[in-house]
Amino acid sequence: MSKLITSRKAAAVIASLAIAFAGISATSSSAATAKDWSCKPTKAKPVTVRMIEYFAGPARTPLLNAFARQYEAANPGVKIDLISPSQADSPAKITQLLQAKNIDILEPAGAIYSQAVVAGQLADIAPQFKKTKAYKFLTPYTKEMAEQTTKGKIYGIGNGYYTKASFVRADRFKAAGLAIPKTWQDIYDAKKIQKDNEYIYAMRGAAAAHSQAFFIIHAYLAPNLNVTGLQTKDGKSIFSTPEAQTAMDLLLKIWKEAAPAASVAWGYPEMVKGFHTGVANYLIQDNEVIQIVEENFEPYAKGNWTMAQIPKGPKGYSAQFIGAGGLWSIAQASKCKNVALGFLDFITQDPQHSAFARAYGVGPVTTTAANDPFFKKGAWSIYSKINADPKELKFSGVRGPKLTACYGAIYGQLDKDMAKLYTGDLTTTQLLKGWADGLGKADCID
Repeated sequence: MSKLITSRKAAAVIASLAIAFAGISATSSSAATAKDWSCKPTKAKPVTVRMIEYFAGPARTPLLNAFARQYEAANPGVKIDLISPSQADSPAKITQLLQAKNIDILEPAGAIYSQAVVAGQLADIAPQFKKTKAYKFLTPYTKEMAEQTTKGKIYGIGNGYYTKASFVRADRFKAAGLAIPKTWQDIYDAKKIQKDNEYIYAMRGAAAAHSQAFFIIHAYLAPNLNVTGLQTKDGKSIFSTPEAQTAMDLLLKIWKEAAPAASVAWGYPEMVKGFHTGVANYLIQDNEVIQIVEENFEPYAKGNWTMAQIPKGPKGYSAQFIGAGGLWSIAQASKCKNVALGFLDFITQDPQHSAFARAYGVGPVTTTAANDPFFKKGAWSIYSKINADPKELKFSGVRGPKLTACYGAIYGQLDKDMAKLYTGDLTTTQLLKGWADGLGKADCID
């Protein structure tokens, strides 16, 4: 689903920031001597940097174009050519440009990133980027994530974060005299307030359906989880534990008794729509959904919906993977990497990044934007609570090449198994055994 913020709002943000963009320099602080790191664009010999988005849309493309024009104005001889395909076409277009060696900056989302790193198509920008102004103001987590693939090497710079929280129809729980659910058991128990075509839980049954299983299994096992999120602290597969069995049995009951039957086919757009149209009262989703709910239901300030932490297990814990909303990389084939990095340096600094994060609805990657009052009030205030809660554990995603390869191999099967679970073709015991034998293998995790 595209981020449903109007172009008019994006334009207003652009206008308010225009005065702050003066004095931009194209020269990154890199001291590299390689030819492709030492381009010197001039009016007589201009340089065009080609940049492609993966997540193009009205909330962010106008901003990126505005940033490009401001950068060009401050740097004669530099041209930023922004390519913004539809999200359906992005994977093929980005892969095509990489293979043709005809792109400088790209947003390698999904499987593109790992494939491009393995193929040597992304430049390691660590030596140069660590000397930029932008790097100094990145949050510690952003710096950690930048070097996650290989310690000491940076193949991508995060441009925002997704953190899961719960979107809750507070008005309906209040009318029924029930507290907002805090645990998975609370969600199930709240089924007693259901009415015709009004259910408790927005289940995810289509793409990424397995995320539901991970949420509840982690909640029931935590804090007995190691850094991968796929094993217990003593190295056992999380899927072979008694807690996982209990958790999945409860999830299946929630699906059967507290979720719309149609949610067996719900992916991201459908579950979000199910919440803001009132079909489901409780939704677990990412931060950009705040904008969607406000624009399609009503403003947060009215109090009919609220934000809560994702549900916890019987020990009071929950856990989630914190995902990058996207990242920018520089192609190894770029002939003017220093110019490309100069533009990334610029858009990763504030106020540019803060404007981008606010408009696009992602968690900010800079310390300065993270301190912006916008991200600390209203619906956004839940993320400060999440970050401060020692009983909501956070994982930084897949760790190491072994896990990446294993996860990629079994990823498609996870959702197929969830579909079979919902239709009764697999039991919870059979599903967990299959996952333990596959993703849960000890030698699959680095």
